[in-house]
Amino acid sequence: MFDLLQRPLGIVASRLDCWRYRAKDRAQRLSRAWHYFTDSLTEDDAQTIMIDCERPAGWHPLLVLTVEDTLEQARETFADHPDLPRLIADGCERVGNKWECHNDDLYLARSWAIEVAEDYAAQEGITLILLEGNDAAAVGESVIPAERGTP
Repeated sequence: MFDLLQRPLGIVASRLDCWRYRAKDRAQRLSRAWHYFTDSLTEDDAQTIMIDCERPAGWHPLLVLTVEDTLEQARETFADHPDLPRLIADGCERVGNKWECHNDDLYLARSWAIEVAEDYAAQEGITLILLEGNDAAAVGESVIPAERGTP
């Protein structure tokens, strides 16, 4: 007798769980849409929207230049500075708008963004201190192939 009730109750519970999941997902999407509409998107909201749009837009990025990863790589070269995150974000924005991938490595894009951030720091009079063990000549070398350049 108990088995006769367990199966229908399990189906009802499963449908309720599915309905609750869908309602929660739609509420989160509505919240992100509201944040987008009011120009108050958080970094997580923006990343989620981009991921949600990949399939409908037909985008399948293999390499993604992120400020977080580039900042982590820059901190292997430079001592921490309060302006470093902003400079790296600016460098990533410029490189992201100019980069053309011809089988280039994401590491090179990050290195270029770090180099741009280093140039921005110099223009603003900010001194970024190289960490010990990093050769100053290696940091000064251009990672941009000669034919690409930066207009």
